Amino acid sequence: MKEKKEDLRIKKTHKLLCDALFSLLQEKPFEKIKLNEICERSMVHKTTFYNHFDDKYDLLKYALLSLQKELVIEDKDESNDIIDYYCNLAKRYMNHIKKNKEVYSSLVLYNKDSIGMDILYNNFKLDVENRLKDEKNVLLPANYISNYYVSGVFAVILEWFSKGMKEDEDTIISYIKLLIGTR
Repeated sequence: MKEKKEDLRIKKTHKLLCDALFSLLQEKPFEKIKLNEICERSMVHKTTFYNHFDDKYDLLKYALLSLQKELVIEDKDESNDIIDYYCNLAKRYMNHIKKNKEVYSSLVLYNKDSIGMDILYNNFKLDVENRLKDEKNVLLPANYISNYYVSGVFAVILEWFSKGMKEDEDTIISYIKLLIGTR
């Protein structure tokens, strides 16, 4: 995304574009959405779009990162145990999914092979990698550990979501801990 000082007009433009994108994602896969459709739906001129974003992928990344900012804000977990931190992070993601069900439905249920899923996965993985870098007794590189565990946890969360979120978050976290082999 192009760096700009974010005043009220910019926030409004970003919101209009993000809302239009999420609305379109409920109708069709991201890869089939055209920039003209986003601009038309948001009532933002194409030249204005390009003043804020490089392309629709840049907009998607911005939209998903904006959605996930609250997860970073909530990230005040001072736990020394990496597994507890990891499970708390998974629980925050699950709460976030529940709060933003429509957006995640459009990404997960209707766009399974979308770049949006890659962005969500990579954000989760980076959170874990950043935490692992501070760990002292780690025997493997952080990227291998985070990739291994995040792929499993991500798959469990996706399964929970796609089956209608019937279990509560604590139940899913207990499953994850059993799968990790800690409790």
